[in-house]
Amino acid sequence: MVAPGGEALGGLIGTFGHMIRTEGFFSLYKGLVPSIISMAPSGAVFYGVYDILKSAYLHSPEGRKRLQNMKQGEDLNALDQLELGTVRTLIYGAIAGACAEAATYPFEVVRRQLQMQVRATKMSALATSLKIVEQGGIPALYAGLTPSLLQVLPSAAISYFIYEFMKIVLKVE
Repeated sequence: MVAPGGEALGGLIGTFGHMIRTEGFFSLYKGLVPSIISMAPSGAVFYGVYDILKSAYLHSPEGRKRLQNMKQGEDLNALDQLELGTVRTLIYGAIAGACAEAATYPFEVVRRQLQMQVRATKMSALATSLKIVEQGGIPALYAGLTPSLLQVLPSAAISYFIYEFMKIVLKVE
């Protein structure tokens, strides 16, 4: 790892030491506030959107028919026992993940900006947010969202699929 100016830092421990010496101990926690603030809304959106989508489907004529057919089927394997089915579970998980990422992505942009600051120009999370909007408008808070979504979509889809599948395997309601 190399410090600004080209000085070799000697790995992770050297980097910690350099940060503490040049910027103080709390420099190790730059960007923590936006990360913590985004946790609750992220979870709320992620689980809320999935629940809304799942509930809407299960209360639709197609969903009710699927549940009725599942009750009549004996010895269904775990995949066939998924209330939404495999594809719909993956899609709804991806949609929920995309919504959560879009809702909280501005916090990620602010966090990255805070982590890039040096001591001389250190600003609060709020001041950093205002500076980002001032320089690039609201769209600047979403710079880089597309690549982030490309990472989140498969992860969220698989997470919900595994969650629903394991509820069946472990017989948990």
